Amino acid sequence: MNSREYIKLIADARRGVSRKYGFRQSSYINFKVEDGYFFCLYFLTDVRLTVKPMYADDLWWDIWESTENKNEPLSLRGTGAYSLSGQILATYEIKDTTDRSELESLFEQVFHNATAEIKKFIADNPDADHFYPDESKMDHDPDKLLYLMALIHNGREEDVLAIIKDARKNKHRCMFHSGMFSDSYTYIKRWCNRNNRFQECFFGINHTAGKIARLYAFMILSMSRHRYDGLPNHSSFKPLQGGILTASVLPLIVSGSYIGASIVFLLLSVLLWGFFNNRKTRYYYSEFLKLPQKVQRKWTIASWVVTTILWIYIIILIAYF
Repeated sequence: MNSREYIKLIADARRGVSRKYGFRQSSYINFKVEDGYFFCLYFLTDVRLTVKPMYADDLWWDIWESTENKNEPLSLRGTGAYSLSGQILATYEIKDTTDRSELESLFEQVFHNATAEIKKFIADNPDADHFYPDESKMDHDPDKLLYLMALIHNGREEDVLAIIKDARKNKHRCMFHSGMFSDSYTYIKRWCNRNNRFQECFFGINHTAGKIARLYAFMILSMSRHRYDGLPNHSSFKPLQGGILTASVLPLIVSGSYIGASIVFLLLSVLLWGFFNNRKTRYYYSEFLKLPQKVQRKWTIASWVVTTILWIYIIILIAYF
């Protein structure tokens, strides 16, 4: 039996047993939603049962400006790169075997024990809205995001800001980053201060910038014929990038404002560099690749039309002056 056949054997055996206990299966996880909680069994080197309130990921995605994740399958809460880790309730071991009946027996024991653990947990924590995770039992959550979501959900934003302030003082480096200057704590602080007029204005500007970044991501990916690992081919969208830079700088050069042209060029270069070093950009690429082929072709046509118009404008500007 080769490795592919063995993996399929395990997956089939696990799926058959998990259904008896109300679990759904996706890749290396089995999960279920019960009483406002998301319970997930991770089958990796060991087996871990974790829990988190259902609201936690929704709230985090609102804060992180990834609300499109709410429309994804429930399994994303267990496998997504920007999904929150849960609190570990129990760990189990499954020995290697190629015997189907033995595998089913082992999985039967795991799911039986997990179901009992879930019932006990719900009995001890009947209200998901007021559940606070034990940070000592978390499945890798160095930024305490699940705990911070619980605090925000219960209106304790001041406590959240105090925790972030203390972490910043201790030079804590967040796991999630966006661009050059923002991380998960940046977004959480903005959310907690969203009723502040200045912060609300800043939040609105940032939201608009995100929309522009999404538009740009769609355009450059639609122009890339050859993609590697879902990323755009840089040479394919050079005409668009060059058109944006030239069309922005050339009017200033023509008017004699060389310093202004230099500043604009540097700012745009930094912004474009920040865009390509932004982890969230991969989500925009992924979102584009999920679009129907017909819609992707429309984006390709529109992007090249915009690029052509930009260069016509540049040529006219050069010819006129």
